[in-house]
Amino acid sequence: MKILKLVLFLCITAFLNVTTVSAQTLISHKGLAGDFYEADGEVAVILLHGTLAHNRMEIIKTLAALLSEDYGYPVLTPNLSLNDKNRMGDNIQTSTKSYATLTACDIDHTHKYEDALTELGVWVEYLKAEGFKKIIVAGHSRGGRQVSAFLARHFSDPAIAGGVLIASGMSRNERNIENYRKDTGLDLRKLLSKFSKLPDNEYVNVPKFIYCEKPRVTAGAFISEYADNPSHSTPYNVAKIQNMPILVIGGSEDTVVPNIEADFETISGQSNLKVEIIEGADHFFRDLYADDVATMIVDLIESI
Repeated sequence: MKILKLVLFLCITAFLNVTTVSAQTLISHKGLAGDFYEADGEVAVILLHGTLAHNRMEIIKTLAALLSEDYGYPVLTPNLSLNDKNRMGDNIQTSTKSYATLTACDIDHTHKYEDALTELGVWVEYLKAEGFKKIIVAGHSRGGRQVSAFLARHFSDPAIAGGVLIASGMSRNERNIENYRKDTGLDLRKLLSKFSKLPDNEYVNVPKFIYCEKPRVTAGAFISEYADNPSHSTPYNVAKIQNMPILVIGGSEDTVVPNIEADFETISGQSNLKVEIIEGADHFFRDLYADDVATMIVDLIESI
């Protein structure tokens, strides 16, 4: 059975690699860039990538292809700018800085966590202008946390019909402090206190920023990432969202965001919230688990 499943996955992957090229169209809009996967459906999906990643990583391309080609729903996959021009416009087709690796560590980190919310707003308005009356806003991992913060601000927008948060859970300040000390030997709280007295755009000397070693990072970007901010946690944001279906999808084998059900336990009775766990799936829903994610998103769309 495992061998058969692997063979099927390889066949589907090969098929997707052939078909997504023609279906995927680069869009540049108001200084931002994204890919649009065309389809005839009247409900569009925005699908946001995770931490320092990009919109052509495997999980994003696979889900976009499944939703557009198999189910007929148009998908827009934004590429967060991270304040780096090489990630925007025609450059994203050839830029080795953006696409050679999963994480963009070789950029100047002047971007802030909240920038994603502004950029999501730009893309929602773009889809409205294109004539879409209903939009599902979805994100993977950190992208899902950012989507949840965006929805907490904009759930009253009648065009935004629902949210999908994939492998997106809590951000715990105590854990961040512990991990930063473990990785660098430094007290994150002292760094934040020190950097809060500096101009936002002043570069600071730190050994690590998110996944990046010896980064070029500004005080403002560092504080935005590591300050104790409850809106960085998905459950905190979801608790604020009303009159809109919210689907949380986790993987039973996810070691990056493990036991996601526990993260949402305190708001499990919220009527617009549904938490689904896909048995066997890891953080990136590899193999055929992406099909399960796509099916769940379609079920949400068809319920609205």
